[in-house]
Amino acid sequence: MAKHNIYLVGFMGTGKSTIGRELARVMGRKCIDIDQELEKLYGCTVSEMFTNYGESWFRQKEYQLCKELSESTNKVVATGGGTLFNGNVFELFNRSGLMICLYTEKDRLIERLERANPLKRPLLQNTDIPEKVDSLLEKRQWLYDKITIRIDTTNYTPMETARKIAELLKKRQLILNRLRDQYIDLT
Repeated sequence: MAKHNIYLVGFMGTGKSTIGRELARVMGRKCIDIDQELEKLYGCTVSEMFTNYGESWFRQKEYQLCKELSESTNKVVATGGGTLFNGNVFELFNRSGLMICLYTEKDRLIERLERANPLKRPLLQNTDIPEKVDSLLEKRQWLYDKITIRIDTTNYTPMETARKIAELLKKRQLILNRLRDQYIDLT
């Protein structure tokens, strides 16, 4: 796992960006936050991109960045909540690294999103947040459920979660090394 990217995916408000920075620090990797990278590239916020150019334009630019990132190595990538639902991103990430799905109990998730700056969440602007969360989760859960490593962030700090992930990845690598070194005779 030393060279492959680690992709943190999941619903908005689960802690992908903050945990991504902590995990990168713990593992000695660079953290790339997709939304922040797009904001740097295009000189405006994600909300402004949605407003000025539309969600379709944003998703196209997001896909281009994801394609570039999938060709890189040794990074922790914090995705946006809808990143996986764009084109072939799921397959790009699955081939080039390991996806880890972060999730949070729905009541806590709604609390976090209601406290957050609404300008940072274009899909939650001018809407009933609990209703929108229900609707989006219903549409997205099937894809989040396809990810084999899932971490509940509800009751952990970002650093605790990052350490849990780093420890899990170490254990996973030890198991993979043992399996690789086993002699198998199929007679």
